Amino acid sequence: MNFNCKWNFSKITPLRIAILYGLTSWIWILFSDGLIALIISNQQELLKLSTLKGGLFVIVTAILLYLLIQSGYNSLQKSEQALKKDWAVLERYRLLADEVQDIIIFISPEGQIIDANEAAVKRYGYTRQELTNMPVNKLRLPEDQLTVPCFLQNAPKGMQFELKHVCKDGSVFPIDVSAKGATSNGKPIIISLIRDISERKKVEAEVWLEKERAQVTLESIGDAVITTDVQANIEYFNPVAEALTGWSNKEAVGLSLEKVFKIINEETGESVESPIARSLREGRIVSIEDQTVLINKLGNTVSIEDSAAPIRDREDTIIGAVLVFRDVSYKRNHMKELAHQAQHDALTGLPNRYLFNEHLKQALARARRREGKVAVMFLDLDRFKLINDTMGHNLGDQLLKSVAERIHQTLREGDTVARQGGDEFLVLLSEIKDEMEAKSVSERILGVFSKPIILEDNEIYINASIGISLYPDDSIDMETLVKQADTAMYYAKERGRNNCQFFTPGLNIKANQRLSTENSLRKALIRGEFVLHYQPQVNLDTGHIVGLEALLRWNSVELGLVSPAAFIPVAEETGLIIPIGEWVLRTACAQNKDWQDQGFIPLRIAVNISARQFQEPGFIKLVKQVLQETKLDPQWLELEITERIAMEKGEITLKMLAAFKELGIRISIDDFGTGFSSLNYLSRMPIDTLKIDQTFIQDISSGDNGKEVVTAIIQLAKNLQLKVIAEGVETNNQCSFLKDKLCDEMQGYLFSKAVPSEEAEKLFERLAK
Repeated sequence: MNFNCKWNFSKITPLRIAILYGLTSWIWILFSDGLIALIISNQQELLKLSTLKGGLFVIVTAILLYLLIQSGYNSLQKSEQALKKDWAVLERYRLLADEVQDIIIFISPEGQIIDANEAAVKRYGYTRQELTNMPVNKLRLPEDQLTVPCFLQNAPKGMQFELKHVCKDGSVFPIDVSAKGATSNGKPIIISLIRDISERKKVEAEVWLEKERAQVTLESIGDAVITTDVQANIEYFNPVAEALTGWSNKEAVGLSLEKVFKIINEETGESVESPIARSLREGRIVSIEDQTVLINKLGNTVSIEDSAAPIRDREDTIIGAVLVFRDVSYKRNHMKELAHQAQHDALTGLPNRYLFNEHLKQALARARRREGKVAVMFLDLDRFKLINDTMGHNLGDQLLKSVAERIHQTLREGDTVARQGGDEFLVLLSEIKDEMEAKSVSERILGVFSKPIILEDNEIYINASIGISLYPDDSIDMETLVKQADTAMYYAKERGRNNCQFFTPGLNIKANQRLSTENSLRKALIRGEFVLHYQPQVNLDTGHIVGLEALLRWNSVELGLVSPAAFIPVAEETGLIIPIGEWVLRTACAQNKDWQDQGFIPLRIAVNISARQFQEPGFIKLVKQVLQETKLDPQWLELEITERIAMEKGEITLKMLAAFKELGIRISIDDFGTGFSSLNYLSRMPIDTLKIDQTFIQDISSGDNGKEVVTAIIQLAKNLQLKVIAEGVETNNQCSFLKDKLCDEMQGYLFSKAVPSEEAEKLFERLAK
């Protein structure tokens, strides 16, 4: 039989020692005394042996007690050392827990807080004793307390979650909880690691607010915004981008940018590289080319402007890109419209002078390379102003548009017709063989005017005068060619209008003379170079002077004595006739009043009025002002207007003439018979005198029906109860004929030429004698 007996000294206790000692002593006494009595009967020896047995018992029990006590002492020392070691470890853990900033709570399976670290004491505001004597649900909000049983059940397995805790003062803060089961002294506990996440929540709220603000901004701005990842795959579309591309954000996210953002060049139709691709590749802000259009999901095109920029993280690594673009269709169309308006005439739609110059520049460059020829034509409509003023500006505008269309139809492809302004047009023949080809085109243009233009049931006949210059024959300079064509056009007008003329060097001399005349004319008034001469008007019956016609003379410092035929047309075209005419009117009235103040017999003074003067809105007011300033009685002023002026503007002219008659001013029709007067208007006009043009007077002696014409005019005047003055009377034969036909008055070299005021006064004195 195998006995395995092992004494466990670690379980020796004082009670066990006492029981063992008493039991051993009792057994020793009981069995040793009976055994000795059986062996030894002698009482003396028995006493000695009992004494010896007692001593041996004491020694044996003493040794046994020593061993037991020593073993207990050693066990106690070991336990004390282990306890000290455990306390040291526990103290280190407690110090560690108290130094941790996060909150640590030990919880029993029943939900009672067992212990807590210093961070818990500081954050919750409870003392450690208060904390370790309260249930964990007291730290939770009322609405969270129902979840405590679930927490106690699942926490030993490990769990993490967020909620809010309540402090002693009632304040609430958000926390992140990590809980796990553990054992303490053989008993299960729950260790709860709690982190205050107030700052994190604050940052998250700020980030969320910024994100929300950015989201609202992106969805509210007027520009389209697309963001992509680093592979140019769509991550976000704002509503404007959805509207312009036709793709929704849901559809587009995850797709490549090229699939939803197709762009091409509007003019060439070629694909344009995505600015996102360039921005990701080059790592910088990139703008797309001009004239770029987007083809949306429906296939429609949208003109856009855009730019792309890379998106970088904190390490400056590119993680994507953002594309911002806008619809500029209206802006681009408006710019095209403005560009078209800047280069085209608003009325006719033809190119204007600016665009014509561009075409001419290109044509000259090609001609230089190919050694070819170019023709420039300057076209001006004949008598357009008369039609425009007579029939109204609206009809005049329609006429210009019809003329522009007719000219355009006669030209070849590649040629250009432009409106210079007013009734002037420029024509460019970009490639011609010779002068005859240019002449052929000009004749075709003149041919379109042979047929009337029908406007509002009116048949309008109009002609044109054309001047032509050639490259390189006349000049190689663009501006010079246009100027030379203009000069040739004026020559065509001088040649009788309705024809074309080529530029010649001799025309430059005339043009320079014309320019010199214009420049000097502008200074003439300031320098006082003008003077009036007066030609007497004589009564044919009495031979007395009854009036004088004031005639303008110009003695230029640069040009000398200039003929009225040379400078009056220039003054008309430049508008200088307005200030010059006012000077003539004021000077003539002042001179007539001066003669009357000197005691001469009152005579009427006749002043010629140009068409430009007569059309001025304030002309009637000006005449009144002059009469008031010079204090001349209106009856001694006579305004001479041409037959053409009298016929223009119909009712308007009648009203103006009536206004002058109300002032007491006399009206005469100058150069009568050279125009095409309407007898209807003539009979209604408040005029006093008809002046027979001197060409008819000269024909009296030539036998070219002059007598018949003059007789008819005199008879017409008599029938209309008008006076008649014959101009340009130079012979006694002419004077006798006029007297026989009952002409009232005459003027001409037969009596006197136009003379300065001093000589006119001598004529008054001679006749007075």
